[in-house]
Amino acid sequence: MIAKIAYLSTPAPGRYMLNFQAFGSDELITIEIAKAHLVNILIDGTASALREEQYLSRVPSTQTKDAEHERAENA
Repeated sequence: MIAKIAYLSTPAPGRYMLNFQAFGSDELITIEIAKAHLVNILIDGTASALREEQYLSRVPSTQTKDAEHERAENA
């Protein structure tokens, strides 16, 4: 299942809700999750997003020798 929208909410202190809507459905599904689940979602999600960002930001260098020389002189 792929979510069309997904978000976390906290309706009261100590209550954590995972809300999502699947593609092709108009129904918003809400599931109460434990604090430990919330922590795992945040930690794993952050680590995954940072790994993906690091992978995507690696761009091959296209500088010429002249550009490298200019950069060395200006340093």
